[in-house]
Amino acid sequence: MESPRIMQQAMSRRTFGRGALALGLGAAGLPALLSACGGGGSGEGKLAVLAPAAPDPTPVGVADFGSAAEASFTKWQSEHQVEVAYEALPWPQLHDRIATTFASGSAGPDVLYMGGWIPEFSDHLVNLSDLMPAEIVSNMPKSAIESTTWHGENKGMIFTNSVLSLYYNTEHFAEAGLSGPPANWQQFKEYATELNNGKHYGFVLNYGDPVGVGGTASYWMVFLQQAGGTMYGADGTPAFNTPEGVDALQFMIDLQKAGGDPASISYVGINDAAAVFLSGKASMMWNWPLTYSQAQKADQSSIVGKVGAAVLPAGAAGTASLDGADAWSVAATAKDQELAAQLIQYYLSPEQQKAQVLQTGWLPILTSVMSDPEVQKAAPNAKAILEQRQSPCNSFLTPDYTQVTQAIGSEVQAALQGDKTAAQAIGDADKSVRAIVASRS
Repeated sequence: MESPRIMQQAMSRRTFGRGALALGLGAAGLPALLSACGGGGSGEGKLAVLAPAAPDPTPVGVADFGSAAEASFTKWQSEHQVEVAYEALPWPQLHDRIATTFASGSAGPDVLYMGGWIPEFSDHLVNLSDLMPAEIVSNMPKSAIESTTWHGENKGMIFTNSVLSLYYNTEHFAEAGLSGPPANWQQFKEYATELNNGKHYGFVLNYGDPVGVGGTASYWMVFLQQAGGTMYGADGTPAFNTPEGVDALQFMIDLQKAGGDPASISYVGINDAAAVFLSGKASMMWNWPLTYSQAQKADQSSIVGKVGAAVLPAGAAGTASLDGADAWSVAATAKDQELAAQLIQYYLSPEQQKAQVLQTGWLPILTSVMSDPEVQKAAPNAKAILEQRQSPCNSFLTPDYTQVTQAIGSEVQAALQGDKTAAQAIGDADKSVRAIVASRS
């Protein structure tokens, strides 16, 4: 697939680390968006919300959740005597907008999106541990809560079930006599070899950008967990320069040699790799849940009806994945922190969570909604995501995640290009990350 629509979309978080799908503004979305463009904090009877713009996961009132969900949102505002005013920005602008607001000390949004930045901005966010009902927390995967917890305090609530899983071309598998997805590393490599037949590559992923969630370093962190390793020890110091850390990188090298698209090292964003997969030129890839929805749209995909979803193949320690950590947080400067938390509760209501997936394709985080038959029919990959969530999904987020992933990712790239051995690359990454950790205040 040439995928001009995907490649020409405004840059989003998914440009760097997800698949993208255009979402429309709801009927109430544009006026609310325009009313909030000044960006100030809430006044009397107003909650200011900073959200991603489409194509990233946006809330009701920005994305079109359908008429029933929009009516419910209007009713919620009326009952709480508050106007929810949105400022929706393209994903690359969000971090700096938040950083500037917090640095200035001025009033900013009451509720704001966090895309893996909770450790960095933790001092400016409210601890939600006592503000979220037990029925919501217990209805979420444990790994989702862990992804938003920093120093024992829960500073955000994940709202979309975004973890990496395996997507594969069922037609290619049938032609090769493969009855199902690879269960473990050995099969993964064998399948990649078998499927790399001149017509299509066995596997594709984006290794061109070392940094961030969905960058090269984060993919290695997934293999690290699958191998039985971890990024940090109990004392917070690096603990990845181990046989497991080296094994993880060596498998990445071996998999790439076995049947990976040679251009993977040049693909900066997940959309680059997704375009190869959705065109039928690669048989397997890791991607985020929205990929399944993308693959079913004839204007974005040439493999409609030919895609399967499964958990990631298991290493020595089993399967493991990565949490995209899309979360809502409450700013410490919010005038009514309890009301702001109630808005997040509303976003996480089963009604809104179901509308989110049925209308936009972004999976819900609530386990009960993920298990809903109507949801699983609309999003058949939900079953695989539910299963993947039972395994470790640690993103190893820290305040200096950008620097850490830059240091590791550049070494992983060097090893993938054959400039260093896996052991050399991990050893050098360890030295760099130790220096970064030592400089933490």
